[in-house]
Amino acid sequence: MLNTNQGSRSLLARGHLQKGICLHRLNKYSEAQTEFLQSKELNPNEKTLATWLRKNEDKLPKEQPKTEVKEEISKPTASAQNTAQVYRTRHEWFQNDAFVTVEVFVKNVKDSNVSLSFFDKSLSLTIKMAAGSEYSLELDPLVHEIDPKQSSYRILSTKVEIKLKKKVEGIKWNNLEGEDTISSNLAPTSISSARKPKDWNKIASDIDKDPEQKGGDQALNDLFQQIYANADEDSKRAMMKSYVESNGTCLSTNWSEVGTKTVETKPPEGMIAKKYNQ
Repeated sequence: MLNTNQGSRSLLARGHLQKGICLHRLNKYSEAQTEFLQSKELNPNEKTLATWLRKNEDKLPKEQPKTEVKEEISKPTASAQNTAQVYRTRHEWFQNDAFVTVEVFVKNVKDSNVSLSFFDKSLSLTIKMAAGSEYSLELDPLVHEIDPKQSSYRILSTKVEIKLKKKVEGIKWNNLEGEDTISSNLAPTSISSARKPKDWNKIASDIDKDPEQKGGDQALNDLFQQIYANADEDSKRAMMKSYVESNGTCLSTNWSEVGTKTVETKPPEGMIAKKYNQ
């Protein structure tokens, strides 16, 4: 046996427990079992140890019998023996921009029987029940980091409410544990079907600025053909009617405006419209 005081034994027990948890997650269950047993030898009352022993034993190979803790290794007290009976209950969680709230549904729990530790990306909860059983909740790793100093919990008559302060506010947690799937929080852009007025001055300016564009009447003809090809039936009728009736001086895509009247000729400023034979 190691010649250490109780504080050192507790630290060593915690270290073996953490190493065992890591090995368990790497699917090295036999090695993990050794670490868990060493932790139990140093400190039989190490919190969550009974839970991890049970989880790991369930994963041991079928041909290998589950390891039993012999009395020669350590003789736990009666209260420590009762921790092997794990209390089962349910928990739920929800969130807002700043906090993730976890609710553990257990009734009539005393504050002195609750042990809760917050870490940057995990939490460890142990509740000693009145009947001598134990409930343990290990969330490790959490899907995102939290602020342990601003996280808290409170004990109610029907549940234990845990508030985890998000390290980065505004991030939506898709899961409580494990790896999160990065998802876009942007809403899909909706395409409006409403017609928008065209800025003819801007179009003309863009043509002038683009050296690749054809110049003069050809550029305008290409532009009109493009507009006509992309227009709906009402807009096409409006373009044809306004252009023909105005003798090429007016072009409209608004059928409700030009459909019920004759489109007058509107010559450029400083010019006078005359009939062909005048």
